[in-house]
Amino acid sequence: MTEPLRVLICGTGSGAHALAAVASTRPGVEVRVLSHSSDKAQRWTEIMQRQCLDVVGKEGQNDHAGWKANSFLVTDQPEQAVCGSDLIIITVPVFSHSRYLELIKPHMKEGSVVIGLPGQNGFEFEVRKTLGEKLRNYVIMNFESLPWSCRTVEFGETVRINGTKEKLVGALCGDVARAKLKDPLAALQRVLGERPKLSCSGDLLGITLMSLNAYSHPPIIHGRWKDWDGKPVTEKPLFFHGVDEETAETLGNISDEVVSTSRQIMAEHRAVDLSQVIPMYQWDIAHYGSQIKDKTNLMTALRTNPLYEGRTHPMIETESGKYIPDFNHRFMLEDLPCLVVIRGIAEIAGVETPNMDRVLSWGQEKLKKEYLVGSRLIGKDLETTRCPQKYGLTKIKQLLG
Repeated sequence: MTEPLRVLICGTGSGAHALAAVASTRPGVEVRVLSHSSDKAQRWTEIMQRQCLDVVGKEGQNDHAGWKANSFLVTDQPEQAVCGSDLIIITVPVFSHSRYLELIKPHMKEGSVVIGLPGQNGFEFEVRKTLGEKLRNYVIMNFESLPWSCRTVEFGETVRINGTKEKLVGALCGDVARAKLKDPLAALQRVLGERPKLSCSGDLLGITLMSLNAYSHPPIIHGRWKDWDGKPVTEKPLFFHGVDEETAETLGNISDEVVSTSRQIMAEHRAVDLSQVIPMYQWDIAHYGSQIKDKTNLMTALRTNPLYEGRTHPMIETESGKYIPDFNHRFMLEDLPCLVVIRGIAEIAGVETPNMDRVLSWGQEKLKKEYLVGSRLIGKDLETTRCPQKYGLTKIKQLLG
């Protein structure tokens, strides 16, 4: 009898819900979910005894509507979760990565495959720090984003998958010959199904540079609220569909700074492949091209992508029923520190980033943080990010896997 493909999912957020639901329906795939919270693990287990996880599509109307996941294990016991796992997939916010890496580290065997889906900016730096000398025993993969646009509707009960990306780019480091799986990429593709089409090439640093949430969410918030007069608004403004020309220009300029950083690194280290770092507009067309209605430019691409329909800026409702911006939402609280990681790499590469700096300076003020001081990353809160300088990485060669 053929052994099942054992998949461990670290986390219980929206991405983990969607991944568990999708993977559980794949033939020959055994799913385990690890939570650092005993309460969440127990709660999800109890729910699953009554009902399997429901998956619905956007407005409950598309091809994902109405299907149910198969049952799977949810546990807070790392040894139980890790033992025999072929793929260990980390699908949690950046601030939880080190916690899960520490949980699984004592139980990982040589040849384990650890995947950030997505690992977000600086994933490889945190993995190196946590796993230390043991890193050479494992294969590490990182992907640029989640495979889907998804959201948990009810914890353990319902997850909404609004749409699936057409392609997903990743990178890998480690000796695949020592991996438990002969082809980790093919194994992950088996877990996800036909879409998105996965590819894996180049250096992990390219995936860190190409993590778009970091340089799309904070600039869009900056563009909408930089001139805000402090008065509540009557409606929640649209997020992607509300991007104006000025904001789109800022997004494009920051994207150009990121691409310039990758090209500078490749110019100095010609054996390094960072070709997965492409302009934001090109990325959008590659991943959502068949769905975008107007491909004229970056602004129209964002404003006519149906997967973004109805998404609004993160807001707080006032007592009067009006709204003020929530600058402590994850789009700022998590993504601005990720932008700091990219800014740190650009600084090491010697690339000027005036557009990135403008957004960072504004954003750190809103978060009451200090990352950027003048034109240098020497602020007191730098240690709370995964900026390479935090790990003592100050040369391009040190950044490369």
